[in-house]
Amino acid sequence: MKWWWAVAAGVVLGVIYTLSPLTVLSLGALTWAICAAGRGLCEGERRWFWCLITAAVALRLSAIAALFLTADPAQPFASFFGDEELYKFRTVWLRNLGQGIAMSPADVIYGVDATGRTPYTFALALLQAVVGDAPYGMHVMNMTLYIGAVLALYRLVRAAYGTAVSLAGLIALLFLPSLFFWSISVLKEPLTVFMLAVELACAVAIVRAPRLWQKALAAAGVVLLGMAMDSLRAGGLLTAAVGTVGGIALAFVLARGSRLVGALVAAPIAIAIVASSGAIQDRVLSNLRYVAFHHAGHVLTPGYSYPLLEPHHYFDRAYVLNALPPVDAGRFAVKAAWSYFAQPLPWQAQSRALLAYLPEQIVWYVMALLLPVGVVAGMRRDRALTSMLVMHAAAAIVLVALTSGNIGTLIRHRSLAFPYLVWLSALGGHELVRMVLDRHGREGSGLDGDR
Repeated sequence: MKWWWAVAAGVVLGVIYTLSPLTVLSLGALTWAICAAGRGLCEGERRWFWCLITAAVALRLSAIAALFLTADPAQPFASFFGDEELYKFRTVWLRNLGQGIAMSPADVIYGVDATGRTPYTFALALLQAVVGDAPYGMHVMNMTLYIGAVLALYRLVRAAYGTAVSLAGLIALLFLPSLFFWSISVLKEPLTVFMLAVELACAVAIVRAPRLWQKALAAAGVVLLGMAMDSLRAGGLLTAAVGTVGGIALAFVLARGSRLVGALVAAPIAIAIVASSGAIQDRVLSNLRYVAFHHAGHVLTPGYSYPLLEPHHYFDRAYVLNALPPVDAGRFAVKAAWSYFAQPLPWQAQSRALLAYLPEQIVWYVMALLLPVGVVAGMRRDRALTSMLVMHAAAAIVLVALTSGNIGTLIRHRSLAFPYLVWLSALGGHELVRMVLDRHGREGSGLDGDR
């Protein structure tokens, strides 16, 4: 009777492949990634791992299936987010242009228009030239990219921080609502998360690789992946460069107490010398004016926003770009850093969508409070990985904080720092729980009875 099951499975697989080849190929790759990530786990951890992954995949596939089944028959396809429609339509137009298929002049114009042009759309067009139309298969492919990235980070962190921390981070990245929906979208986020996960692994390999050629290969990977991330979203190469170089430098300084003392002495002197240079002051002010100009643009876009400048500055963006006073620029930078962690403020929720996001915002606040504890504990457990996570997260935070001004954009872009921060926050929570249990254990044994 077993051969009947094999025949039935082959028939079902053949039908699914006929309907959506990309879905079958993506699920095959995902199955391999899950099996690879699940190797070498102890019995208890293996049960947790497979339960979490099974639930994560099942929920995502159910959501994609629901999107397909509830689609309007009058429309060619349905989408979770409005921006996805542009990607789906544009990739088909580009593919048709490449294959010489006749289209309306309007479709040709929109297909090659410079607005919103990104290598991501060309990659999707090439993919659909190979596998055919895949308006829903692309959702499954991006789900595979995202979950594969999370699994790679899970294995990287597990060796350094342990089972409890890695599972906690895995739960957060798989089931936080905003990350859940973006992970099955046709937006750029899943591919970006996949590339930043691989780039982080390459950055850590520069420090840990035993041979010089392996370090060189890892460094080349950081550069190439940084360039690829930059092509998707400005600042990707800077994040990779600052995160890697800064992570190596931080790990080097913290390796010995004498280096740390020397750095603490030299840093204020170096900062004072650099800050006294008029040319550097002008360059910093110019850059702050530039990012404040972009922030003002985000504030003026439709949706809910949070201003960081004086009200009159938003009506004269040319003044912000060319003549914003140094004091206002400094205040803007401080407010931007604070707003990155604080917005959207719970008591200022102005819509049902923001009210629905409130529980996740509370989770974000808890993560932010646990970060310092996690960083200190991480430096004791694995200095190289913790340094890389800290510096990559810092670079991503600065880039987003200084340019954001729209609540929706902030939430969406802030998710790109989650793959770095969630492990440190989980480690901070684990460390606090351990300290409390140790305290109660000492009190229960009577060791603190004389105090």
